[in-house]
Amino acid sequence: MEAPGPFRAEWDVFVSYSRSDAQKIDVLVPALRDLGLRVFVDDTAVDDFTSITATITEALSRSKILLALYSADYPQRRACQWELTYAYLAGQHEGDPRRRTLVINPEPSSDHVHPMELRDARHWPWPSMPKAVSRLAERVAAHVNAITTPMGELAHAPFVPWLPAPARTGSAHFTGRLAEQWRVHTALHRHRAPLVAQAGAGRAAQLRGMPGIGKTLLAQEYALHFSSAYPGGIFWFDLHHCVEAQPAEVMTSYTEQISTVISALGLEPPLSTLPGLLSHLAVALGERGTHCLWVVDGVPDGLSDDQLHLLRGPHLLSATLITSRSLRYTSFAESIDIPPLDDADGFRLLTAHRLPQDDLERAAATALVHDVDGHPQSLGLLAELAAHSDFIRLRNRFHVPASDVLTSRRPRTGTGEPGSHARSTGFLSHPLSGQLPADDILRLLATASPEPLPRATLEDVLSTVSPYDPWEVTSLVPEAIETLLGSGALRPDRTQQQTWTIHPLLARAVRRHDTDTARQEDLRRILLHTLTPALQVRAPVPTGTSAASAASAASRPVTAPATQAMASLSAPPGTVERAAAFDLQIELVTRVGVQTLAADQGSLREALNSLYSLFATTRDVLHRMARETTGPLTLPGIAANLANGYLRPFLATWHPALQEYEATRPPTASHVEHERQWERSADMRAALTELHGPLTAVSKELATLCGIDLLTAQTDEG
Repeated sequence: MEAPGPFRAEWDVFVSYSRSDAQKIDVLVPALRDLGLRVFVDDTAVDDFTSITATITEALSRSKILLALYSADYPQRRACQWELTYAYLAGQHEGDPRRRTLVINPEPSSDHVHPMELRDARHWPWPSMPKAVSRLAERVAAHVNAITTPMGELAHAPFVPWLPAPARTGSAHFTGRLAEQWRVHTALHRHRAPLVAQAGAGRAAQLRGMPGIGKTLLAQEYALHFSSAYPGGIFWFDLHHCVEAQPAEVMTSYTEQISTVISALGLEPPLSTLPGLLSHLAVALGERGTHCLWVVDGVPDGLSDDQLHLLRGPHLLSATLITSRSLRYTSFAESIDIPPLDDADGFRLLTAHRLPQDDLERAAATALVHDVDGHPQSLGLLAELAAHSDFIRLRNRFHVPASDVLTSRRPRTGTGEPGSHARSTGFLSHPLSGQLPADDILRLLATASPEPLPRATLEDVLSTVSPYDPWEVTSLVPEAIETLLGSGALRPDRTQQQTWTIHPLLARAVRRHDTDTARQEDLRRILLHTLTPALQVRAPVPTGTSAASAASAASRPVTAPATQAMASLSAPPGTVERAAAFDLQIELVTRVGVQTLAADQGSLREALNSLYSLFATTRDVLHRMARETTGPLTLPGIAANLANGYLRPFLATWHPALQEYEATRPPTASHVEHERQWERSADMRAALTELHGPLTAVSKELATLCGIDLLTAQTDEG
């Protein structure tokens, strides 16, 4: 027996388990007691942190080890995870987070066991034979005998002080996210956990994700779950109301909350700037000498590095956790991207208020989880609606085009980010209208969803619609992408660089709540015309094309043979398509490119203007064909290839270069004279010459389509 005293070990083993595993515990506990071990069995039903009793806390502090029967249901029981965390943190304080925890895994796989450090350490399978239970009990006893002291009150209570008040209480319907919670803890303690991989600086982490994905609730759950690691308190600062504010306004709100904390701690607030307030608070935290958690929730996009630095906890005893939609703060801290809930957790959340009554309802509920792609906030709203409806009817309501079931109610307090609405329009930072690059990119990604689109395709489409010029899109698209990354709208594709998609609910919101539906439809058709040739074989490069042009052409879809092959598989062109092909051929054969420009002839600026007008004509053809819906069309593929495969690369390269040189023309020099003094004049003329082969090939394609070959007619007339 342990000597009497405040830390006398009253229990050798604290057994932690899910209610579904009660039969196994009824077999294991007697075997442990037969060996003289004092066993505490947690037989209460705990649903949330407020229900964790003083009895459980006291028993843990006076136990030597925790024995976890870590079944598939174990992670779903919040009290089990709190008990496991208590023992883990007690061991971590002693230098080995695994010392106080033994794991028995009755499942065939260990993927459900968290944290990673426990998967292989003292990780025993459930005995398959009754006699083996006694041997397992003996192994537990051997480990217990090597420990002489209880876990103690290092992690003595589930609650610690929260400032500013009131404390967050989490949600009884929170589900999943166990792996992410442990990832947060690992990131915040890399600097002092000897058995955790030493990658990253530690002390700071950021939770990232789209609106409603559960960043705030996950941060709350982490703070509650791991509160015993932060006896110095939880400092929680909320910036959600600043999502559309300027950076200066964001920092003003943060400063006001810092001042509130200083007053709550009974400190004399200095008349100073934010850095002065933080320094004052750092001194106080240092004097207290206990670890604390510094949470800044809802950090908006657009803050500078200096402003981000001020969001860090002011003392080395503070671990900093921020949540943000922005994907542009990578250098601030280790990033933890919040994924959608998996099918099991999503189904559990959706059916929290009402279980499916039969197989058809179960199938409809599963389909709803897939429809919202595991989006927690939407699943929470649908769960409330399901309490008064069946899942089949609810799914039909979800897909009704005339109304939006997600706009009908707000989520309960605590189920989403503070102040957020469970509305489809809430996924948009602003209502889509007009012609803005970021809006147009959202429209394109919504059309393609769930498939991703690469940057090259986005540039190809935008260059062929008004009001964008072909030389602008190479800068406009990256700028728009950066803006969307800052809002959390984009999902970078993991398999391809410079490729993105958007969440199905955001795509749904764009399609339902775009105020410029005509623009959306134009972009949809142009995107389809752009993508269709890309599905065909790549075309050979015309003889005489340079290596650089060959590489460019190889990345572009379809020249004559491929398009002709595609046309041969489709219906004959209609009257409108043949007429449009003839009009485009007229424009093409009269331009510089098909008609060569001698070294001492003409103006480069006029040549550029001529090709740009051809680009505009090609754009008009694409729009004309976009209105044609009768049967398969060949011309849009030819026109898209002409615009994006040949004209746009040339114009995007040479228009800005010539424009920059033209700005240096003295008032006394003529335009042509000044051009001929340009050191890149010969290069541009050579590039014009290289266009001859590709544009002539396109002209032949148009001739095949409309039945009249204007180049041959010109040769015959000559």
